[in-house]
Amino acid sequence: MHPARTMIAIIIIASVALVPLVPASAADDEIKLTFLGTGAPRPSHDRYGPSILVEAGDYTVMVDAGPGMRERLFQAGGFEMLTKVDHLLITHLHFDHTISAPGLWLTGWLFGRKVPMNVYGPEGTAAMMKNFETAYDWDIRYRKAVGVHAEGSELLATDLEPGVFFDEGGLKITAFDVEHLPIDTETGQLLGLEGATLGYRIDYGGRSVLFSGDTNTSPASEIIKMGKGVDVLIHETQIPAPGDSAEAKLANVSLSVHSTPAQVAYVFNQTRPRLGVYSHIIPPEVSSDTLLGMTDYDGEMIVAEDLMTLTIGDEIARGRAEGQGSDIFTDSEVLDQ
Repeated sequence: MHPARTMIAIIIIASVALVPLVPASAADDEIKLTFLGTGAPRPSHDRYGPSILVEAGDYTVMVDAGPGMRERLFQAGGFEMLTKVDHLLITHLHFDHTISAPGLWLTGWLFGRKVPMNVYGPEGTAAMMKNFETAYDWDIRYRKAVGVHAEGSELLATDLEPGVFFDEGGLKITAFDVEHLPIDTETGQLLGLEGATLGYRIDYGGRSVLFSGDTNTSPASEIIKMGKGVDVLIHETQIPAPGDSAEAKLANVSLSVHSTPAQVAYVFNQTRPRLGVYSHIIPPEVSSDTLLGMTDYDGEMIVAEDLMTLTIGDEIARGRAEGQGSDIFTDSEVLDQ
């Protein structure tokens, strides 16, 4: 298989009817998303780093590997899910999107995965994964020496160009460039930073979902082009930190490379998805009411939360991941019919 890309859990705005939760794996014509982390680089008990699990037919794909992803994945699906994921799509190489990649790779192998971990991302992804292999070479050799199966320890990485990179079994995944530079494009080219961030669109069984990646939406044309009429469009967002403290000033430095609610509303208004979703929330403690109060988008829209699910079919249903935690429930709500 080849790459794909990112998502997150939620909170609804409109009253909805309850329906039975779809079983753990998606039906043949559905896409199931589990939002494992909806936060940012700043640590949070409630919002772990960006990571979204995608289940479509026989395919299980992770989009991004933020801090705490492995633990959230275990909460959502136990050891079985840890060994099931064998494809990781990375939007860009910031640590809050990649730091759990070694944990996903090695934990899955240690507990039973027998196939290589395939990783896809922008230029530099293969080099980063090679460095991970070097860093954990002793660990891998040690575990093989004491009897851990050799199959599945391989880490296969591919640097992507924009375009369709996987199209089989009814699953199509497309990568596209997004803007996430703190400098102008010309300077970015001189520094070798252009093309460093990707967005992803996943199509399966007539359903579709788009992951914006980290972006300031300044040239939003690619997101708008790729997102026209998708079922679910997941977009990151940041609000300004108030005051002029050193912490606030530091936080606001990143405003130039992320999207405000007003900018996201523009994208949603241009693409008109069945459901718009805020994720990768900056700062992670901002309330859903605050975020929803800062948009003029009039379509169906929610704010992501860790361990929530979306099942995209004839209806779009919101649920909560089943798994290891006693506080995890399984009610679901219809968000779109």
